[in-house]
Amino acid sequence: MKHRPFIMLLMILSIVLLSGCWDRAELQDLDIVSAIGIDEGNDDVENRYQVTVQIVNEGQISGATQTGQAGMSPVTTYSATGSTISEAIRKIAPMAPQDLFFPHVQLMVIGEKMARNEGIQDLFDLIERDSQFRTLFPILIVRDHTAKTLLQITTPLESIPSTKIVGGLESSKKVWGEYASTRADQVIQQLNGEQANITGVVINGNPEEGNNLTNIQRITPEADVEIKGLAIFKKGKLKEWLEEDTARGATWINNELTETIVNLDCEKDKKGLAVDIMRSNAKIKSEIKNKKPVIHLTIRTEGHISEVHCPVDLSKHKTIEKLEKQLEKEIKEEVMLAIEAAKEQKADIFRFGETINRKDPKLWKKIEGKWSDEIFPETEVNVNIKAFIRRSGLRTKSYIK
Repeated sequence: MKHRPFIMLLMILSIVLLSGCWDRAELQDLDIVSAIGIDEGNDDVENRYQVTVQIVNEGQISGATQTGQAGMSPVTTYSATGSTISEAIRKIAPMAPQDLFFPHVQLMVIGEKMARNEGIQDLFDLIERDSQFRTLFPILIVRDHTAKTLLQITTPLESIPSTKIVGGLESSKKVWGEYASTRADQVIQQLNGEQANITGVVINGNPEEGNNLTNIQRITPEADVEIKGLAIFKKGKLKEWLEEDTARGATWINNELTETIVNLDCEKDKKGLAVDIMRSNAKIKSEIKNKKPVIHLTIRTEGHISEVHCPVDLSKHKTIEKLEKQLEKEIKEEVMLAIEAAKEQKADIFRFGETINRKDPKLWKKIEGKWSDEIFPETEVNVNIKAFIRRSGLRTKSYIK
């Protein structure tokens, strides 16, 4: 009983000191931004950037109310220009009915014209500085169109376009392996080294028809989006696009390949046998010869036979060995295509320079300033591929005679 006043005082103090929800925000008071697009603005400095936000219509994508919202778009876009990205976003805010909410941004897209002319060096300071943004969403470059146009394309199968694009990016990375998913934090890290590589996205069909709900009511849409191309950046500006085998070669080197399919010649049938690559690992080392750096690239990969269009007996060890040599040759050709393309653009997108720095920091300090433009294009790169075919599927001998 003697301690009761003390306990009461402690309880009162606890109530006072307990944190409350002073900064809470109700869902119905927020407009969730699913994607951001950045393009060139007007020529004057006051309108340097055009920013587009894609906002989710929560009522339309909700199963409970979707039937009552027939004919409404699942997303809405707003655009504005400004001398900074922050200013453009602030101009968008009065257009939206509620406060813009950025923590759930799934994607950022940048128009090709913006990437080539102005560059992307200065685009990420806001998202790295503002606590509302997370830097884990992917960055894509919109080929031949503006980011605004891409974000206005309605997409089939996925009601939210940004979700469809991100899903296509992840599927492409997992199944084909040509293009990697580059997050915002990874792009920022690459730009610190002045070279970067970012995956592209294209609009197939008529963009004007894509900005219409009838686009997703057709079996074959008038417009759709596709992950395609790997952009090489130097000093923040887009220099060149890598396509197909060359792009996959860069993915092999950067150790970003998870799964892919490589076609090999089978007897007289050109590209008549498919190998499903299940895992790959790339290691980059350097050595100094005659005061010059030499790069050693080793790629070890494993896979299994997924399809055969010729009469070949896979039960024979010699047959498997022959196919493994073919696979090594095919991978090496793709890797060399990527290396030659990077040397031509004088852009070390494979971060070979980092291995030289670790090997000989004193030498790197001497050559760092002229590495990309002078030394890297002339640097010897030795490529060693080790390929293993582990399985032939459920049968060793094809029914094809």
